[in-house]
Amino acid sequence: MKSDIDIEQVQKNLTTLGSKATPFEAHGTLCGLLCGRSDLEPREWIALTTAAEESIEQGDLLAAEASEWLADLFFKTVAALSDNNLKFYPLLAEDEDESIQLEAIALWAQGFLMGLSLAGVEKFSEYSEEVGEFVAAMTSISTADDYDLAGDDSDTEAIIELVEFIRIGVLLVNEEMNPLRVPVDISADQTLH
Repeated sequence: MKSDIDIEQVQKNLTTLGSKATPFEAHGTLCGLLCGRSDLEPREWIALTTAAEESIEQGDLLAAEASEWLADLFFKTVAALSDNNLKFYPLLAEDEDESIQLEAIALWAQGFLMGLSLAGVEKFSEYSEEVGEFVAAMTSISTADDYDLAGDDSDTEAIIELVEFIRIGVLLVNEEMNPLRVPVDISADQTLH
């Protein structure tokens, strides 16, 4: 399953706001920031991703419209990350070419790591071992565009598995850094009626 976010629209709005980031990097950065900072505001992410704050303040209507669109993307991403039905998907290339997909995955991973860093997350020792392992894996994935592809159906399968790994890993990181619910503790001596 792919994200329902329009990649071309993300690129258009980023460009309008003077950003050199790809949609993949920008969305990865957003997700990393949201995992690391539950109090993040849309304007903070937009300011970190673009150079548009002054344009918006000076009344640039196109910049204001692009900023509103990106704020909507922000809120959709917040909702997806906290959805109990696990509807979150990273924004990635929909191209048939596996090398383009792999490049988008690497850019998304770079953005995610940047977002965690910008959120001030420095140590992962206070989280589960799985979180530390996932972040280490994301560091490796961030150079995934350098990987050699086999040139057959195994490439497609590997990319699908990689995207699912990222999707579930980000949800795990978000849940640990921003717990949404208290785990239920049912002891062996308790019974449900």
